[in-house]
Amino acid sequence: DFSLGNLAVIAGLTLLIAGAYYINQIYDKETDRTNRKVLFLQNKLVTEKSLMSLFILFSVMAAAFATLYSKVVFFNYLQIFGLGFVYSAPPFRLKDRPISGLLVNAYVYGLLVPLSIMPNITQHNIALLGWDNPYYFFLSVLGVHVLTTLPDVRGDKSTGKKTIGAVLPRRIAILMSYCAFAGATLVAFNSGFTFLIIIALVATVVTLIALIYPADKLVLLAAKLPIFLLTLLAGYFYPIYLLF
Repeated sequence: DFSLGNLAVIAGLTLLIAGAYYINQIYDKETDRTNRKVLFLQNKLVTEKSLMSLFILFSVMAAAFATLYSKVVFFNYLQIFGLGFVYSAPPFRLKDRPISGLLVNAYVYGLLVPLSIMPNITQHNIALLGWDNPYYFFLSVLGVHVLTTLPDVRGDKSTGKKTIGAVLPRRIAILMSYCAFAGATLVAFNSGFTFLIIIALVATVVTLIALIYPADKLVLLAAKLPIFLLTLLAGYFYPIYLLF
């Protein structure tokens, strides 16, 4: 079962997250230059004005999709929009603070996104997203976010940012990620959903290897592999999701 309403929700989420990335590029311009990543703005392929315009346009379009679906989804979108703004923009810049940056990512991607589509999916009883499973995604995103801050430590420190990766010793940060993935494994085990158990176990094992050999490539593999596997799993149940 995949209705136009479901498609509208995912399209709205896509627009919101794209907008959040655009505004993030504006305020991360110098850090991205140091870390040599996402250099569209630095190479003058886009302008700050165009990125800000798209952030506003996409957010309004997402709100329009949400009003067609439900008040709950609209409220979730409103939170994602607000947190996406204060995450990057001064004076808040939550992304540059270790705890707030970590928790906002885990809350938005790990709770608000699943809760936006969960009520419809669970009524079909496919057991992919039981009501205990938002904690699975919360812990998974938490683990992934910690790992993604590690390759950026040099650039973050040079610009005065205090991400979780910049303030913790490298192995302590990886250990924190390992514990989050291990917790996600326990949640999946309690839910009895084999696919989610396997994905969490894979993430846990790769992160353990990265803990022993903390090279950037292993750290990034540990961060990206569970996202890739979750995407494939979603596409297995809903092939149209692979378009996104």
